[in-house]
Amino acid sequence: MGKKLVFLTTCHSTNEEAYDRIGKEAIPDGTVIITDDQTRGRGQMGNTWESAPGENLTFSLILRPSFLAVNEQFRLTMAISLAMLDVLKSFSSGFSVKWPNDIYHLDRKVSGMLIQNTLKGRQLDYSIIGIGLNLNQQNFSYPAATSLSRITGKEYNLQDIFESLLSQIEGRYLILKNDHERRQKKEYLQNMYQFGEDHLYKSGEVFSGRIIDVRPSGELVMETPRGERDFRFKEVEFL
Repeated sequence: MGKKLVFLTTCHSTNEEAYDRIGKEAIPDGTVIITDDQTRGRGQMGNTWESAPGENLTFSLILRPSFLAVNEQFRLTMAISLAMLDVLKSFSSGFSVKWPNDIYHLDRKVSGMLIQNTLKGRQLDYSIIGIGLNLNQQNFSYPAATSLSRITGKEYNLQDIFESLLSQIEGRYLILKNDHERRQKKEYLQNMYQFGEDHLYKSGEVFSGRIIDVRPSGELVMETPRGERDFRFKEVEFL
């Protein structure tokens, strides 16, 4: 991971930059595009990602997970999410992954991810994994956002955290390649925000539900008064 690294002083979106490069050249597995200033960072389903220049990590990782079928793509999401937790839990407790791939500390978001896949038949071809990790930023316009520095009261060296994160991603990716799906899924569920707890959610109407599973293709599985239900991205809101 990161053997080929492209540093940009500023760019609109590292994911957009990665996608443009894939269309023009052969990209080695594990290529990283990183910037100090991402001006139009993107999250899931068109959301934006706020990041102060030079205070956080904003980068995209390009992988070639051709061993994964399209209907198994969420296994990659689980692996990368667990790598994020591996790093953050070394500094503090209280971190969890909020489905599908936001990293929370208690009830505040510290990291977000956007994974975009290109396909070759029924298999994945390229995966562009855009990661935003709040490290030293203190002020946010979004009240539910936080940073590692705000959580611990310390300031962090971005390069050190970046190298640690790439190392953990590589380890988790190798586990995924070796088909240890059960191990990583079990860990993902164990570290999942609100897993196995009764909470209120909204999907058209407010209802009581309990998260019980996640499908290999990414659907969230809930136990509800109407029975077991599956939800895709943006079909259910956490209240």
